Amino acid sequence: MKHKEPKTVAVPGPVGRLMATDEGTGGIPVLFVHDNAADRTHWAETQHGLATRSVSFDLRGLGESGGSHGPFGVEAGVEDVAAVADALLPEKFVLVGHGFGAAVAGAFASYYPERLAGLLYLEAPGDLRRWTPSDRDAWLENFSAAKYGAFHEHWLTPLLLEAKEKTRALVMKTLRTSRREVIAGNVESLFGYNPDEAFERFTGPIHALAAATGPETLVAQRPALSHSVVPHASHWPMLDSPQWFHTELVHFLGRCKH
Repeated sequence: MKHKEPKTVAVPGPVGRLMATDEGTGGIPVLFVHDNAADRTHWAETQHGLATRSVSFDLRGLGESGGSHGPFGVEAGVEDVAAVADALLPEKFVLVGHGFGAAVAGAFASYYPERLAGLLYLEAPGDLRRWTPSDRDAWLENFSAAKYGAFHEHWLTPLLLEAKEKTRALVMKTLRTSRREVIAGNVESLFGYNPDEAFERFTGPIHALAAATGPETLVAQRPALSHSVVPHASHWPMLDSPQWFHTELVHFLGRCKH
């Protein structure tokens, strides 16, 4: 079967148009949700290598999507995923979320478990409600208008330590083109997000892929969660280790049913 080339689609979203890339054909469709300070270009290589149909899109206020006045956060991301799924994926699909997008994917699974054939977490955050209020407030202050200018170039440095140069270039490009208000709203919402709800309500296949396994990650907080750890990759395994990510994704799709 011939691979269907990528097609750019504008989907009406709750607060503005959402720009999506629809590529490939057949199989269980996959919907990708990118991280904060990112856009759908982070999934381009993954989509191009898949034998199944896949859709990626820019969350509101990021990339080429509208809705720059918000509201932002996990709940807003769920609304965006629902809008894209309603427009492009009437059948069950596998939802893949990266970083902040993993929290969005988990929240979507808790609200709409019947829509999903599978849930794949990539570098998913754990339960940040465990932070002390003083630690939380100190961290969020970095994203304030007063501090963000000096902070933002260093924000992702620890996450990029293992990154390939190509990965670093793309990540810094999308960071620099992402507005502070969007990033700050998304970060703040993570402190109210409960990752347990997805596991309570979605009973289909769930797997997690991780580069980091520190105490604030979902894989560390849920030791029983089925997961794979990528060696020598940054927070962006789909960019640093595309073949590994592709193999893991295809393997997980084999566990999912329409």
